[in-house]
Amino acid sequence: MPIVRFVREARDVRCQYGENLREIALREGMQLYGFKGAIGNCGGCGQCITCFVSVESENLGALSQRTEVEKTKLRNRPDKWRLACQASVKSSLVVLTKPQSPPPNSQQLIEEALSKVLPK
Repeated sequence: MPIVRFVREARDVRCQYGENLREIALREGMQLYGFKGAIGNCGGCGQCITCFVSVESENLGALSQRTEVEKTKLRNRPDKWRLACQASVKSSLVVLTKPQSPPPNSQQLIEEALSKVLPK
C-alpha cells in the first residue's frame, strides 16, 4: 500500500493504489484548500484549480500522468504542482498542500519529510 506523506500536516497516510489524492486528503481531514477554495471549490472536477499540491518527492511518477485539464489549468505553474482532484496515487510520495501559501519554514519541513524513509 502506498503512503502519502503530507508535509504541512506532518502525517503519513496509507492509501490504495490508484486512489484519488483529493479524496485521501479530505478523508483524513487535511486542509487542502485555502480560503477561496474552501468556499468555492468545484467538488473535484478540475475546474476551480484550488486543490493545488506540490509533489516534493523526486519520483514525479508516483502520481498518474497529468490530465488534459491539468495541462491546461497548470500551464503557468511549477512542473511539480498538481491538482489533487486529478491525481491518482501510484506509489508512495511526499506532498505539500497549499503550495501557493507555504509556511515560513516550508523548506525545512520538506527536507525533514524527505529525509525519512518512505516505503515504495
